Amino acid sequence: MNKENISQALTAGLVAGYGGKTEFIKTDRGGFTVKSSHFQNGEVIYHDEWTKGGGQEIVKIGEESFTRVYAGGVADKEVLEKLGITHEEVISNLMNKIQKLGEKTRLFNNCPADLENDWKYEYKILDQDDQILITTGKETIRYKDELVFTHVFVLSPIK
Repeated sequence: MNKENISQALTAGLVAGYGGKTEFIKTDRGGFTVKSSHFQNGEVIYHDEWTKGGGQEIVKIGEESFTRVYAGGVADKEVLEKLGITHEEVISNLMNKIQKLGEKTRLFNNCPADLENDWKYEYKILDQDDQILITTGKETIRYKDELVFTHVFVLSPIK
């Protein structure tokens, strides 16, 4: 499986979810109630399940499968109140960045810090193993240079 196909499939599913093109439903996963989003386009199947702070995306392209696992979340309410912003504003900023950046983030390459007004979004590769195609990355959002959101990602083929 090549990185370009993986990138396109993960991005298409993620952007469809954040763009309101998929239905978010509650489902049961091993006794835990999680939200999920499902997207299918041709031979690409994308499924995302998450709770507050973490989740797992799975994509299937033909006979090959790949996953992106993520964990983290928004800073505590006290931190946000001190900055004069809300949880919803942080998530809205994240959704806008994901839609705007598409395949430029949450994948296999760094996405340099992007400052817009007082908000700064960045995605960094922490570790990469091209032999097995495992990548670890970290996404951050800062507001007035204060960390207000982070997700750590592990991207890996499912064999």
